[in-house]
Formats: sequence, C-alpha cells, structure tokens
Amino acid sequence: MRNVFRNRRHSLFALASIAMGATGLLVFMGFNRGTMDQYRSDTVRSRWGHGQLYVRGYRDSAYTRPWEKWIEDSEAVMQRVRQLPEVVDVFPRVGIPAVLVAGDRTVAGQGEGVDGVREARFFDQLNYIEGGDFKDHPSGIVMGQGIAEALGVRVGDDVQVVTGSGNMPIRRVTVSVTGVFRTGIQEFDSRAFRIPLAVAQGLLRTDRVEALAIALSGSTAWPAFAKAARTALPELEAVPFDELDKVYYRHAVDWLDAQFAFIKSIILFMVFLGILNAVSMTVVERTAEIGMLRANGESRIEIAITHVVEAAALGLLGGCLGLLSGWALALGPLRHGIAMPPAPGLTRGLRIVIALGFHDALEVLTLCIVTSIAGCLLPVWRTTRIPIAQALRHA
Repeated sequence: MRNVFRNRRHSLFALASIAMGATGLLVFMGFNRGTMDQYRSDTVRSRWGHGQLYVRGYRDSAYTRPWEKWIEDSEAVMQRVRQLPEVVDVFPRVGIPAVLVAGDRTVAGQGEGVDGVREARFFDQLNYIEGGDFKDHPSGIVMGQGIAEALGVRVGDDVQVVTGSGNMPIRRVTVSVTGVFRTGIQEFDSRAFRIPLAVAQGLLRTDRVEALAIALSGSTAWPAFAKAARTALPELEAVPFDELDKVYYRHAVDWLDAQFAFIKSIILFMVFLGILNAVSMTVVERTAEIGMLRANGESRIEIAITHVVEAAALGLLGGCLGLLSGWALALGPLRHGIAMPPAPGLTRGLRIVIALGFHDALEVLTLCIVTSIAGCLLPVWRTTRIPIAQALRHA
C-alpha cells in the first residue's frame, strides 16, 4: 500500500483506468440484467405465466379433435396444483382457432378462452393501447392491434367469433371488444384474441381445459414446482415459459447473452491494456530499486509477490471507486432507465432500468483484481530477469 501511494502519478493513472472499467462493467451488467428482467417480465406476465401444465404427450402430437385430449375435471386438478410449492395462482385456458367477423371483414385468428377476473390480477403487462381486460364481462373480447386494425374495430364494437370445420358444426357467438393490446410481437398481435373461458368452452362443446398456466412466487421457483408436479400429477407435463416461447424469449436471450459477453470481453481487454501500461511504466522506473533488492538478497519470487500484491491493491481500490461511480450513475442520471428502440422481431420499444445486484458488484470487483494481477505479471517477470549489474545502472 505504501508503494501505491508513493508512486502517485502512475497509481492515479492505473486507478483511473480500473475505476472507469469497473464503472462501465457494472453499468453494462446492470443494463444486461435489466434487459433480461424486462424480457422475462413481458413474457411471463403478458402471455404464458411461469409455465403451463398439459396432458403428458399432448404437445408432441396433432389431433383432429384436440379437446378430447385435454385436462378433465379441471377444478379438482387446479385444487391439487394450488397445494404444490411456490404456487401463487392457477389459470385454466382453452385454445380456440376461429374466424372473426366484423361487418364485411373476416380475419382468421388463434384465440384463448381464459378466466378474465383471475387473469387480470396477474397478467398486467399485456400493454393495452385501448380499453383493457374484459374481467367479468360475460361476452367480452380483447385482441391484438393487428387483428383489430384488419377488422376495423375499436373498443365497444361487436365482433362475431365463428368456429367449425369439416368434422365440427359451425357455431358462432357475438362478443364486444373491451380492449386492444400490443405486445410488440407482430405475428402474435395480428392473430391473437382472448374471450371468456365459458364462451370458448361453449363454442367447442367441452368442459375440459387445454392447459393450466401457473403463477409462481418467482422465476427461480420453477424447478422445485416442476419436480413436485411430476410426483403429484404424473399424468401432466410441466413446461416452462422459456420452452413455450423459444422464438421471442429464449432465442432473444441467447442472442443478447452472446452479444453482452463479447462487449464485456472488449471492456475487460481495454482495462487490461490500461493496467498493463501503468504497471509497466511503474516497474520500469523501479528497475534500479529491484536491482538493489536483489543485490541485498531478495529473491525474484519475493520481489514478484510484492508487485503482485501491489497490483491487487490497485485493483481493489480502483474497483471500489468504480463500483461507487456505477451506483451513483444508476441511482442518479440513469434512475429512470434507458429508452431503447424495438428489438429484432418487436414493434415497440422498451425502457430498460439499470438493475444492479450484489453478485454483479462482487464479480466486477473480482475481475478488477484478477485483471490487475494479470497485467503486472509480464513486466515484473521481464524486469526481475534483468541481471543485477544492469538493473543497478538504471539509477
């Protein structure tokens, strides 16, 4: 530590390099975490829940009359699911392909029958641009922005939902638009709609449900829930939300992780170069001192350890300064987040809040110390290899 403060100019340069790198890393990791949190929250609380339960093997096959393979006695099953660990709520759902008719316009859609009252309490990030959930409206419908524009309807307008195929009689029901949403996923917004569960079951003439969406106490609770569900409900298959939404969530997260890892490596490399430069100048200026220490009997290993500990101290001090700067930025100028344009595959932008965590701060501090030590190894090794007489002449 005396050496750190004795060589003030070089120490300040090294500390500045480390602190700026630590600040950039911490804020960048917070941005990364905030992006992932936003993606996860949008996916969980707008569409899938933390995962869904299906009859085992149902998702692996196609059926002409799929409702015959759905979950029977759903109320009893839901009661058993609620007793599993970490479960906050359970939402029965029915998938219903249908044609929507408004005036002289007709659009094919893929809808869901849901419990409006229960779902409105949890699925609060569907991003309604007009109106809202139908809740307890017995004949309401909410739909994506794309399908609403194709039909030319707004909140309060009536729409006919028509179902039927070659082996199923044509049935129709008139519903009223209560909300128009925009998730940002164009394919979903141009086809999706939701109607009350009872209306969907009436159109399909079934009392079964296709799936049970699960709300847990947190995203990390899914493994424990899935394990308990396999034991308590072996006839059902638990599928996590990232498996249900590979395209929007899993692929996007994998792509972002790879991108962030590359940028993180660039920041670390720049910090490494700054430390290497600062330490190299310091070590070169102290060549005569190193020669004196060796002439007095100090071994190369003892001298190297001294410099390594000094570099670790620089990394620790610079990392702490960087962490303080990063927290100040996150809680000050960036406290309202960063507005981002639409990501690939989306049609709406996001506001990313910088989410800093203790583990991120610990990782940044560790990286600063490790990088500082790595940056000093080469110049120290080269200088300690100089013959004593030649090192003393540097004085």
